[in-house]
Amino acid sequence: MNGANADARSVAVVGMACRLPGAGDIDEFWRLLCDRADATGESPPDRYDTGSLTSPHADQGSPNSAQADAGSPGGRRAGYVDGLADFDAEFFGMSSSEAAELDPQQRLLLMTAWDALEEAGLRPDRLAGTRTGVFVGATRADFVERAFRHGPQAMTAVQYLNFRSVIPAQVSYAFDFRGPSMLIDTACASSLYAVHSAVQSLRVRESSLALAAGVNLVLRPDEGIMMSHAGTLSGDGRSRFGDAKADGHAPSDGVGVVVLKRLADAVRDGDRVHAVIAGSAVGTDGRTTDQLLNPSLTGQLDVLRWAYEDADLDPALVDYVEAHGTGSPLLDPLELQALGEVLGAGRPADRPLLVGSAKSNIGHAEAAGGMAGLIKTVLCLRNGQVPASLHVEEPTPYVDWDRLPVRIPVALQNLPASDRPAVAGVSSQGVSALNAHVVLRQADPAP
Repeated sequence: MNGANADARSVAVVGMACRLPGAGDIDEFWRLLCDRADATGESPPDRYDTGSLTSPHADQGSPNSAQADAGSPGGRRAGYVDGLADFDAEFFGMSSSEAAELDPQQRLLLMTAWDALEEAGLRPDRLAGTRTGVFVGATRADFVERAFRHGPQAMTAVQYLNFRSVIPAQVSYAFDFRGPSMLIDTACASSLYAVHSAVQSLRVRESSLALAAGVNLVLRPDEGIMMSHAGTLSGDGRSRFGDAKADGHAPSDGVGVVVLKRLADAVRDGDRVHAVIAGSAVGTDGRTTDQLLNPSLTGQLDVLRWAYEDADLDPALVDYVEAHGTGSPLLDPLELQALGEVLGAGRPADRPLLVGSAKSNIGHAEAAGGMAGLIKTVLCLRNGQVPASLHVEEPTPYVDWDRLPVRIPVALQNLPASDRPAVAGVSSQGVSALNAHVVLRQADPAP
């Protein structure tokens, strides 16, 4: 594919906004990353009553009881977003009573979508009636599920608005967008799949502009018990991606939105381009493992190769990858092996692939985790730097570091100097056996 054709398929990131633990916008998020901050902490007292629930191993003397106590509701440590009740109902054409009954995920997504459009320099009123698409990754319906538990008296007609399928429709309705509007649930790969879907919609001219988003608010404490039984939560609520002591992840809230536009249209309209999406791919593991929930090296290798074929880029040119990187002692080494095999082939020995994870800073935002990683990666390309991945004291022994040319940055460092735009990738994996990868490059300097 020649350069002109590649640009015709490329998609510009022209706007971004987020609400993440410790960061109310993209500038605060970048400072948090550069300051090596861990934004996880104990649950706010008004979030839910964790004291009423106990660890599943509390009376069993289990060797995993420390993990269960810290990772379950009793442990409380996770990444939390502030201001769940902050919402200007009148601004979005709602009454205060309507807003009070609305899932906080929808309220925060509406505000973050507005912020992203504003950051892009776009007036929402001028987009009314256009073929703007909305693609949202989300898995939780905690708010309506809590209503179910309160009995029939809580099941008012307004709860229809809190079904997950309505989340993107709420955005399309608020802004009068007429393009596709869809919810994507592939577990933790949801928001990166939303980006992939938005890119495809723009390429085939189904959408003239697209908002891709991820939203995740942890409103039910009891889910931590299930995760503790499964052994997926960190014992002390910290995600140690690639570390020998990695034992799971910290769950997290998160909302992120990116505004996407065909690159040619963005250049024509004089938009500021934060970064360029050159390609993407998604795929499932199929029957490449003996059980559905077991991770697959083959599935990851396939999607990585497909993504760089779609981008028409040599994987050896990639400078940085934002990994799925939850802090799993099983999944992290497998992911690092896949990245090393595909992106390490033909790579100069003096230019190892940098691989990090924002989950070490903010926890795992589940359906919104890929969006947090994408925004971080765009900021890395825009600033020419890669922040440290936290809590790495001793690299995991389950990776052949001498053979695979991959390194986890433990300090803020510059992207390698080059006469070409820097290239980066973002990965997500879902318990749904879905793998996703997005390829980005630095934007050309503004004229």
